[in-house]
Amino acid sequence: MQTKRNNEPGPPWDAVGPGTCTLVLAPSLHDATDEACLNLLSLDDPADQNVMWVTYTRSPDACIQDWLAHAGERPRNMRFVSVGETTRSTSAVSNAANGRSEVVETLSNPSDLTGLGIKLSEILKEWTRNDYPTTACFDSLTALLQYADLQTVYKFLHVLTGRFDAAGVTAHFHLDPDTCDDQTVSTLTSLFDTVVEFDDGEWNVRSR
Repeated sequence: MQTKRNNEPGPPWDAVGPGTCTLVLAPSLHDATDEACLNLLSLDDPADQNVMWVTYTRSPDACIQDWLAHAGERPRNMRFVSVGETTRSTSAVSNAANGRSEVVETLSNPSDLTGLGIKLSEILKEWTRNDYPTTACFDSLTALLQYADLQTVYKFLHVLTGRFDAAGVTAHFHLDPDTCDDQTVSTLTSLFDTVVEFDDGEWNVRSR
């Protein structure tokens, strides 16, 4: 990968092309990480896009509030897969006013990668019926690695990034590099078109 330090004008997400899968290497709890996430997830016209959000640790309601503070209006379609929840399997978190919908699906077993893959594939299949571009956030690989070994996670991500690529999804995946060893980071990095890393207060962008 080629590395570019982001000491030139323009934020790091400007280097992320549409339809690519990006690995975000940054602390789990940091304002810069949150800002990068929302910018990678939103497009020039957020109201005309599909947004998919996989979350292990944050509530969908909190994600929606962050989105609204950032974008100012809801996306056309928003789907959450809340992993680890044991309550409702499917629920609407808002009405479908103005033709927009937000639905939360839960996956009670965080180690059920087959089930997670099926849910994500079903959402992508449903969205093939509209012409809106799709963005996705996977928050986070840090949490996923607590429930599955590296080899299993690698195989899952290899399939998932392939599906995203085929569907033209612009996706990013969060990983806190301070929580895992260098081998884990190197192995997962090999799956992605672009790596955006926060280091010493700066963003570095690496792309193939």
